[in-house]
Amino acid sequence: MFKNYLKIAWRSLIKNKLYSAINIGGLGVGMAVSFMLLLYVYNEFTYDGFHENKDRLYSVLRNQPSNGEIYTNGSTPVPAAAALQKDYPEIESVARSTWGGDQLFNYNNKPLKINTLVADESFLSMFTVQFVKGNKNDVFKDPSSIILSESAAKSIFGDADPMGQTVKVNAKTPLKVTGIFKDLPKNSRFRFKAFESWKKYEADNQWVRQSGWGNYSFQTYVLLKPGVDLDKLNKKINKVVERYDPNNKENQLFLYPFAKGHLYGQFKNGVNTGGAIEYVRLFLFLAIGILLIACINFMNLSTARSERRSREVGIRKVVGARRIAIIQQFLGESVLTAFLSFIVAVLIMMATIGYFNEVINKQLIIPFTNAWAWVAAILVTLLTGALAGSYPALFLSSFKPVKVLKGTNKTGKKTLHSRQVLVVVQFVFATCLILSSILIYKQITYIKNRPVGYSQNGLIEIDLEEGMVKSFDSFRNDIIASGAAVDATKVSGSIASANSSSWGINWPGQLPGEDKIPIDQIVTSFHFISTYKLELVKGRDYIPGRMADSLSLIMNESAVKLMRLKEPLGQIVKWQGRNCTVVGIVKDFVWGSPYEPVKPAIIGFDKNWANQIGIRLNPNAPVSKSLEAIGKIYKKYNPEFPFEYRFVDQSFADKFDDEKLLGTLSSSFTVLAIIISCLGLFGLASFSAEQRKKEISIRKVLGASISSLWFNLSKEFLILVVISFVIGSALSWYNMSKWLEHYTYRTDMSAWVFIATIGISMVVCLLTVSWQAIKAALSNPVKSLKNE
Repeated sequence: MFKNYLKIAWRSLIKNKLYSAINIGGLGVGMAVSFMLLLYVYNEFTYDGFHENKDRLYSVLRNQPSNGEIYTNGSTPVPAAAALQKDYPEIESVARSTWGGDQLFNYNNKPLKINTLVADESFLSMFTVQFVKGNKNDVFKDPSSIILSESAAKSIFGDADPMGQTVKVNAKTPLKVTGIFKDLPKNSRFRFKAFESWKKYEADNQWVRQSGWGNYSFQTYVLLKPGVDLDKLNKKINKVVERYDPNNKENQLFLYPFAKGHLYGQFKNGVNTGGAIEYVRLFLFLAIGILLIACINFMNLSTARSERRSREVGIRKVVGARRIAIIQQFLGESVLTAFLSFIVAVLIMMATIGYFNEVINKQLIIPFTNAWAWVAAILVTLLTGALAGSYPALFLSSFKPVKVLKGTNKTGKKTLHSRQVLVVVQFVFATCLILSSILIYKQITYIKNRPVGYSQNGLIEIDLEEGMVKSFDSFRNDIIASGAAVDATKVSGSIASANSSSWGINWPGQLPGEDKIPIDQIVTSFHFISTYKLELVKGRDYIPGRMADSLSLIMNESAVKLMRLKEPLGQIVKWQGRNCTVVGIVKDFVWGSPYEPVKPAIIGFDKNWANQIGIRLNPNAPVSKSLEAIGKIYKKYNPEFPFEYRFVDQSFADKFDDEKLLGTLSSSFTVLAIIISCLGLFGLASFSAEQRKKEISIRKVLGASISSLWFNLSKEFLILVVISFVIGSALSWYNMSKWLEHYTYRTDMSAWVFIATIGISMVVCLLTVSWQAIKAALSNPVKSLKNE
């Protein structure tokens, strides 16, 4: 019996090639997209889940009040680790860490930059780092050691054994390779490929050894003992900073589950408000939605052929077939179609997974060797086939054999109504995506057009490394003399990213407690304003050769407003323990998040506090030639380091990555949803034309024109689109209003967005149904009426 069902199902698919291709293709595309989205969802939910102690691992975070709000981040002071380990027996292990950055490794005159982490040795026991060579318990017996990932070791040493070899780091420090570990999974927050000892880092940096409770520049992780009550422990440790630093009552530490940091890492006013989980939920919603409208599509196309299969059902019932047998047959057909669609889906995934990875900036792989993944995929396919085929099976098996064989089976209105509901569901989903896509791009454009307060064009930044530290002035003079640049300056960090702040700042008329307010800071020497082209409102820039400027200060307008300085020039402000004279005020510039108001900022002076170089390229020279010239001059002063630069406008554009990803995915899935919905609409139009062919023929005999017949057939679908638009726009308005509330600077929901959406929907609808409508209007009425 099962074999016969398969034969009938296969013959039915072969006999109706067009509908079968549309069914299999539409369902295959929907399944492919859904499976790729589910791969992403699985990847995110298992983020950092490979650590064996993940249930006991915690990040140390801190809450700091400022301007009536509480800011939460993972920056902690060096002494916090020792204090936590000593004072709280509930804690098993503690590790400090800091990102060492992309450090230059050199072996046999082969330079290579590798992502490096600096941390306590206990880090290797707390987190799962699998060693291939060496023993994690003694790899740092000699602090002048380093351990590498397999890929890093391969890049540096090739096929040679790396153990015991010495590499030169940053052109000066020889380190011995004492261990090789497996590359960390792609879904890990740690991306390091080299690991250095904290002892070595501390020995080489006096400022780290002397760092007290006021320097929040490091990360701290703890491993709790089994069975510890987190809430009780957090109540104990929130005053640890105040205990060791009585003047610092504002900063409060607490422990937060490390495994939750990726998906739930966003805090607002000291309370967790989610994070990446919002995008994961969105992807899950899209996966279910795309698969659902593909199933609806299958239902519509299957029932569109009901008239042609009604006699088959009638004859089978007359010869004794029970309804359950007919249901089994049609469900078998739909499951077979689903499995053929699954094969198509796998082929589509293989062809597009690379592009999908580029879009979402992940490295997902199709888990061909994972048995559980195959089981899940097959179960989803069976469920999809059963769901997609349930309505057609129940509908076709309900035909009365007498009415069918007499040609009087009337299924029109009842069937049409249920199918119309399904099409409305499809277009509601499509409407939501169209509206969301337009509003997302509108928001991105709105923020991008917000003035940043400085000129980004022709501005590059490079790291201040080794030879450049002492030779900066000569390097600057040479690149300007070559005509490749017009100005350059040393800075403590990129202007595209707020990466430093300070507190304990004093100013005239300060109110009690205001010295605890953190103020953003960027530290430079000379030529900062001229290089970045900030707008000077009052006063002057730092003047080259004027050593008195070491006790000078420049601020932005927001800092002046915070300090309530009516005449800021000449005022004395204590910053970094120095009494500095305010010599300049610049217009507010976007340094941190482009979505938030500009914060108070200080542009301080310190010739030795810099790790970046900002360069203004010559606008009258070709960019490629300027970069080539600067690269050659750079090699003259820093021969062992590669010349690597970043365009500031690109660094600034990276701030919009999440929104751009959301916009790209929304627009892509909008097009996909429209295509799949159109296939469903095509099925409904086919069904309607089949049901009304005699009505159309009579109208033609009575003199109706083709245009009137086309309009008569099309208007019912336009009504469905309008209904879908009303429901979809209401849902989108609510959800997008919530989304826009995340941004201080946000666009409005203009009327044209809704007009454009209904316009797009109607055009798509008419293009889809017109072919069937015109085909029905052009048909020969004699063929439909010859039996009347």
